[in-house]
Amino acid sequence: MKVQLLVSKWCPTCPQAEQIWGEAAGRVPMEYEVLDVGERDGRELVSKLRIKTVPAVIIDGTLRTVGVQPLGEVLKLLGAAA
Repeated sequence: MKVQLLVSKWCPTCPQAEQIWGEAAGRVPMEYEVLDVGERDGRELVSKLRIKTVPAVIIDGTLRTVGVQPLGEVLKLLGAAA
């Protein structure tokens, strides 16, 4: 499973999302990547998936959620995606 977290430098909630998803990555086997929407790879993904807000989570190429979720919700989402 490939999980990509889209963030930006100006986003006030993105650091919290990075912390939660980073913890989840330590518990659930996945290919985990954080992409900044200000960088080329991040911009390409935002354009391709027409993402309007960050933090945004892409699992296996599909936008699954936006915003910050508690760790329990993140683990449920990962269990459903597996």
